[in-house]
Amino acid sequence: MPITPILNKIFVSSIFCATLFLSACSSNTTPQPIPKAETTNSVGSELVVKSSHGTQTIEPTVISYVAPNSEQTTKNDTQLAFDDPLEFINRPIFAFNDKLFEYILIPAANGYTKVVPDPVRTSVGHFFGNIREPLNALNQLFQGDIADSGKSVGRFLINSTIGLLGFFDPATAWFEINENVSTINDTLVNYDVGYGSYLVLPILGQSDLRNGFSTITESIFNPIQYATENPQTLYIQSYGGFHAFAPQAPTYEKLRSETDDPYVFFRNLYMQSMLRDQQFPVEDTGNKLEQQDTKKVGLQQGENEHNVDDDASASQPE
Repeated sequence: MPITPILNKIFVSSIFCATLFLSACSSNTTPQPIPKAETTNSVGSELVVKSSHGTQTIEPTVISYVAPNSEQTTKNDTQLAFDDPLEFINRPIFAFNDKLFEYILIPAANGYTKVVPDPVRTSVGHFFGNIREPLNALNQLFQGDIADSGKSVGRFLINSTIGLLGFFDPATAWFEINENVSTINDTLVNYDVGYGSYLVLPILGQSDLRNGFSTITESIFNPIQYATENPQTLYIQSYGGFHAFAPQAPTYEKLRSETDDPYVFFRNLYMQSMLRDQQFPVEDTGNKLEQQDTKKVGLQQGENEHNVDDDASASQPE
């Protein structure tokens, strides 16, 4: 691959990523306490979201938890408040994504999961997981996790050779070296960089400035970028994103059909997931794996909670 296109790509992406990074650093990342007459720092506490549509008090839709014991800690006479300053941008992007999901991605995903056998999809998932192992290793190194970084390098070498370019996972099956995904977002969290504000990315969906910076930067520096040339690079990365989205499509469709304001619902879902992760920081590899699995089924948790609420409502006497 010629050197000049690579340098141009790095230069342009660096400017864009630096802008996102500075925005995240300069944004207010600490929830602002709002005085309240009664205690709300308890299980099932409410959130206050201030946006261009006014102030909304919302109930937890994913998981109930006590307020975090960190910088986000609030007194018993307060409730957590979060700004949504980018709503004027987020809502149109969300509306675009929603229609794209409804008419193109969800039908395609449903057909994909029906036609492609589970073992094939599992192998494809292994392939894309193996491709990002060098990124895992670098992030773990920057976080000071030398042992985990070495394990990620070992997984990449084993699965790229014995595992036939990563389509199989002998590192886990034979050598008991479990996958430990680590992103730039995790690295920034390690250095106490705030999430900035809620952000909806085109096609990619719910995020925030810090995580958006992580997603875009890692897509640019993904090893696929340097192993292939466009348009093949775009095709492969797009397929990887679609493959990851496909299992979640039915859940998104169900939740979307049962809410009057899907933007608010999915924003709350994302924000509460972030609160949960802040309250229960990951301290060891086992917990990291558990949290990664939890994030993969985040929408499923939302669906279960939604169904529980529906069942409870149906069981109430009229």
